[in-house]
Amino acid sequence: MEDSDARSVLLADRLALLVEAVEEYAIFMLDPQGRVVTWNAGAQRIKGYSAEEITGEHFSRFYTPDDVAAGKPSLELEAAVRDGQYREEGWRVRKDGTRFWANVVITSIVDADGHHDGFAKITRDETERLFSAQREHQLEMLAERDRISLELTSTVVHRIFSAAMLLHGALSVTTDPSVASRIEGAIAELDGTVRQIRMVVVDLDVPGGD
Repeated sequence: MEDSDARSVLLADRLALLVEAVEEYAIFMLDPQGRVVTWNAGAQRIKGYSAEEITGEHFSRFYTPDDVAAGKPSLELEAAVRDGQYREEGWRVRKDGTRFWANVVITSIVDADGHHDGFAKITRDETERLFSAQREHQLEMLAERDRISLELTSTVVHRIFSAAMLLHGALSVTTDPSVASRIEGAIAELDGTVRQIRMVVVDLDVPGGD
């Protein structure tokens, strides 16, 4: 039994060292009230606080002012206790006040007697992935803009020009002044439509334009 206990302690120590060394994830423990108990290298890298600065502080300081005002930190802990685990993605705040997009997992910790004993919290900085997805969406919108621009210029404008040519042909052979006047009015309307389409196409080509 003593050997088994010694091995368990050794494994626990090794696991603690491994967690402490991880830099890609912020991995730390909270007490039942949400105060920071442990702090690894990843937490310091992502959030900016040293272990000495943050230990004993409430984890709500990692949330935006709006989320704190809405009681979001407490609601997340309540959800973790109720369901065993809480997951989400959202904005979090670093020590210097900058925001980052976080993938968050909060797990309720239960002791051997089944009593709630705090929380394990894992956070990953997903800001670059978020911005990459936004850039991809922007590229898709630009491609759609180009498609619309091409359709306007190559299809719609072509048909308008074709109609205008037919009207010019009719105008050249008519001898009725009233008919000629109506044809000229229709040609002018088509010319105006082409100008408006060209203005729309120019707007579409403006970088950052809607």
